Amino acid sequence: MTASEAFTLEVKENGRIFLPVAFRQSMGIHSGDRLIARVAEKGKAELVTAGHAIASARGMFAHLAIDGESLADELIAERRQETDQE
Repeated sequence: MTASEAFTLEVKENGRIFLPVAFRQSMGIHSGDRLIARVAEKGKAELVTAGHAIASARGMFAHLAIDGESLADELIAERRQETDQE
């Protein structure tokens, strides 16, 4: 499947949509995977894997990270200090 290849999908009962094998294979989608659907603009939709969405979000904030430091660990340490001071 190429980036410009298109498939016609039919919305079934309860809003179910069947994704063709070639589509799933090209996206690396497997049974049980989660997908995120967004309205891109009027009349258009975007479908991405959860893994892609996470990687994209990490990329947006990568410039804020300091090498070798975990912001999550720093936040947890700050919260523990605040708790100890109470």
